[in-house]
Amino acid sequence: MRVQRFDERFIVRIEAGEPVVATLLDFLRNEGVGFANLSAAGALSSARIGFWEPDRQAYAYREFDEQLEVVSFVGNASLLEGEPFLHVHVGLGRADLTVVGGHLQEAIVNPTIEVWLRTEDVNVRRTRDPETGLDLLDLPPH
Repeated sequence: MRVQRFDERFIVRIEAGEPVVATLLDFLRNEGVGFANLSAAGALSSARIGFWEPDRQAYAYREFDEQLEVVSFVGNASLLEGEPFLHVHVGLGRADLTVVGGHLQEAIVNPTIEVWLRTEDVNVRRTRDPETGLDLLDLPPH
């Protein structure tokens, strides 16, 4: 991983063979980031993405063990029980130019992914919502 900082923003280049989510979580933990918006571009050798099934209150995950182009990567980083938590959705292009997408659980980089993080000077926490079973942003009512 390589990093460049610009005030409260970072560009993180994750290198071939590194896991995207684990690498970003380590980075967020080491930097003490309490909230950030993320976007990225790059390519992967594999990915595990999911689709939320509300009746089961769980994600159904699927593995993609093939070269994938990151055509969309958007999400945020917050805190869950004091630890960094990523909520990222991806659109991944396949060799036949079709796209698959969903909630990113993990992916392996090949050859690189460039992640743009814009941090905020605030900690945003997540708490378990008993109605949905999701760890939702704990925000005050409007």
